[in-house]
Amino acid sequence: MARRAKVWHLEDIKAALRKRYGTLRRLSVAWGYHHGAITKVLTDPRYSEVLERRIASALHAKPHVLWPDRWDADGISLPRAGDHRDITAISRKSCLKEEAA
Repeated sequence: MARRAKVWHLEDIKAALRKRYGTLRRLSVAWGYHHGAITKVLTDPRYSEVLERRIASALHAKPHVLWPDRWDADGISLPRAGDHRDITAISRKSCLKEEAA
């Protein structure tokens, strides 16, 4: 029987990052992000999928192990709460702005 990977708790993720890299603030800046970026991505699933992948890589884990509610086992981002925007409407609005400029 295959063993299921251990899912990380938010505090475990923060502790592991701190043990390896120091403060989350310093790590965010070292990676070229805003000083609160890592804290934000840990609590807000809509913040940055790219940073989620980077955190997972830094901890030698797969994104779906750290955030099973955000990623599937194939490494594909799952739909997230708050992502209910109509892409067609957004694209149309962007096109209208470009035409006006």
